[in-house]
Amino acid sequence: MSKATPISNRDLAVSISLMLCSALSLSLVTFFAKQLTTFTELSILIFIRSFIPFLILVWVSVILFDRKINVSNARVHLLRAVFTVSSQYCLFYYLTHGSLLLGTLLFSTSGLFLPFISYICFRKAIKTKTLIAVIISFIGVAFILNPKGNINLLMLIGLLAGFLNGCSQATMHYCSKRSDTFSMTIIMYGLSSLYAFIILILLGKFSHLVSELSGNTATIEFWLIAILFSLFTITNQSLRVKAYRYVNNPTTLTPFFYTAILFSGVLDWLVYHRVPLWNTYTGMIFIFIGGVIIAWRGNGKKTKCHPNRI
Repeated sequence: MSKATPISNRDLAVSISLMLCSALSLSLVTFFAKQLTTFTELSILIFIRSFIPFLILVWVSVILFDRKINVSNARVHLLRAVFTVSSQYCLFYYLTHGSLLLGTLLFSTSGLFLPFISYICFRKAIKTKTLIAVIISFIGVAFILNPKGNINLLMLIGLLAGFLNGCSQATMHYCSKRSDTFSMTIIMYGLSSLYAFIILILLGKFSHLVSELSGNTATIEFWLIAILFSLFTITNQSLRVKAYRYVNNPTTLTPFFYTAILFSGVLDWLVYHRVPLWNTYTGMIFIFIGGVIIAWRGNGKKTKCHPNRI
């Protein structure tokens, strides 16, 4: 297998910009998710999280653009859907009982697991610079979690959300080199909807779902938040897929995914009036340093490597 050609500084800048926008979208997704947890049950929320975006994308595909869907690598897409839905269950459970800032932070720890997942599954080498940046960013995450705090079951569930999200991102990067963004996104939401629906049926929540969809219990506010939630969910996934297409190793973008923590911290302050403590600011500095280390390319010239455009 030939060695991947180094990417150019321009491609790196584009991928970083896309990941930063994805991180902003993720913070808005977690914000609207926390809002939705006050309206309905967890299993219904997870299903709606996948099904509404799927309907929107089907409408765009069939009505607006008549897009053809690339269904190759079906097993990998299915695996990604399982990881995604499972991580969402953990994340939304945490958001039901915890803060927006810490929920986003624990979900973003996927970047800490991603280098090792990529190495084990796809034999992606872990560069020394990347490993140093990840360790520094992890120190920042540890500070934000509060070094004097106690790790409880709720935090472990949040960390599990991060691990499963890391698995999802690894499969996402694999697919991004072999399929177009639209096909990847619509297949993921279709399979995620099916998986979430099966879980919902097994939990005996179908009658509650029918009641929600028929409007018997749902309010205008609920549907407005659900639609915004779905739109930002699509945006987050699509931008991240595009960002991964520009890099050879998904670990490269890990520190920039952490900026979702900063955005969620601002939302926590503006909406819930939770002022970050000293450890949060300290952690943000470490995370920023980790991002700078990854972004630093030096003066060496890199060969242009265009991303796959299918």
